Amino acid sequence: MGKTKPLTDIGEMTDRLMIDLYKKKIKETKADPNQLQGTWAEASDILKAHFGRITRIMESNKGRLRALFQTAIEELNGNQARTS
Repeated sequence: MGKTKPLTDIGEMTDRLMIDLYKKKIKETKADPNQLQGTWAEASDILKAHFGRITRIMESNKGRLRALFQTAIEELNGNQARTS
Protein backbone atom coordinates (compact mmCIF):
# COMPACT_ATOMS: atom_id res chain seq x y z
CA MET A 1 0.00 0.00 0.00
CA GLY A 2 1.36 3.42 -0.95
CA LYS A 3 1.60 6.48 1.18
CA THR A 4 -1.59 8.40 1.76
CA LYS A 5 -1.46 12.11 1.17
CA PRO A 6 -1.15 14.13 4.37
CA LEU A 7 -4.27 15.87 5.63
CA THR A 8 -3.96 19.62 5.44
CA ASP A 9 -7.57 20.72 5.89
CA ILE A 10 -8.72 21.08 9.51
CA GLY A 11 -12.14 19.67 8.63
CA GLU A 12 -10.58 16.57 7.09
CA MET A 13 -8.32 16.18 10.11
CA THR A 14 -11.25 16.44 12.50
CA ASP A 15 -13.27 13.97 10.46
CA ARG A 16 -10.38 11.49 10.45
CA LEU A 17 -9.99 11.81 14.23
CA MET A 18 -13.68 11.05 14.73
CA ILE A 19 -13.59 8.08 12.35
CA ASP A 20 -10.55 6.71 14.15
CA LEU A 21 -12.23 7.24 17.54
CA TYR A 22 -15.30 5.32 16.38
CA LYS A 23 -13.15 2.51 15.00
CA LYS A 24 -11.16 2.27 18.23
CA LYS A 25 -14.31 2.13 20.36
CA ILE A 26 -15.92 -0.47 18.09
CA LYS A 27 -12.80 -2.64 18.41
CA GLU A 28 -12.59 -2.12 22.19
CA THR A 29 -16.16 -3.28 22.68
CA LYS A 30 -15.54 -6.21 20.32
CA ALA A 31 -18.66 -5.26 18.40
CA ASP A 32 -19.08 -6.92 15.01
CA PRO A 33 -19.09 -4.11 12.43
CA ASN A 34 -21.26 -6.29 10.18
CA GLN A 35 -23.97 -6.18 12.83
CA LEU A 36 -23.91 -2.41 13.30
CA GLN A 37 -26.57 -0.44 11.46
CA GLY A 38 -24.79 2.91 11.49
CA THR A 39 -27.60 4.67 13.33
CA TRP A 40 -27.39 7.83 15.37
CA ALA A 41 -28.34 5.79 18.45
CA GLU A 42 -25.25 3.58 17.99
CA ALA A 43 -23.00 6.54 17.25
CA SER A 44 -24.31 8.54 20.20
CA ASP A 45 -23.80 5.57 22.55
CA ILE A 46 -20.12 5.56 21.58
CA LEU A 47 -19.89 9.32 22.04
CA LYS A 48 -21.57 9.12 25.46
CA ALA A 49 -19.23 6.32 26.54
CA HIS A 50 -16.19 8.31 25.45
CA PHE A 51 -17.14 11.88 26.36
CA GLY A 52 -19.68 11.21 29.12
CA ARG A 53 -22.54 13.02 27.43
CA ILE A 54 -23.83 14.40 24.17
CA THR A 55 -23.28 18.14 23.87
CA ARG A 56 -25.47 20.60 21.99
CA ILE A 57 -22.77 20.82 19.33
CA MET A 58 -22.81 17.06 18.89
CA GLU A 59 -26.59 17.03 18.72
CA SER A 60 -26.65 19.79 16.13
CA ASN A 61 -24.05 17.90 14.06
CA LYS A 62 -25.56 14.46 14.48
CA GLY A 63 -25.98 13.96 10.73
CA ARG A 64 -22.26 14.50 10.16
CA LEU A 65 -21.27 12.42 13.18
CA ARG A 66 -23.52 9.61 12.01
CA ALA A 67 -21.96 9.74 8.53
CA LEU A 68 -18.49 9.50 10.08
CA PHE A 69 -19.65 6.53 12.17
CA GLN A 70 -20.88 4.83 9.01
CA THR A 71 -17.49 5.48 7.36
CA ALA A 72 -15.75 3.89 10.34
CA ILE A 73 -17.95 0.80 10.00
CA GLU A 74 -17.25 0.60 6.27
CA GLU A 75 -13.50 0.89 6.88
CA LEU A 76 -13.59 -1.84 9.51
CA ASN A 77 -15.60 -4.08 7.22
CA GLY A 78 -13.09 -3.42 4.44
CA ASN A 79 -10.22 -4.38 6.73
CA GLN A 80 -11.99 -7.60 7.70
CA ALA A 81 -12.52 -8.50 4.05
CA ARG A 82 -8.81 -8.01 3.31
CA THR A 83 -7.68 -10.12 6.28
CA SER A 84 -10.08 -13.00 5.62
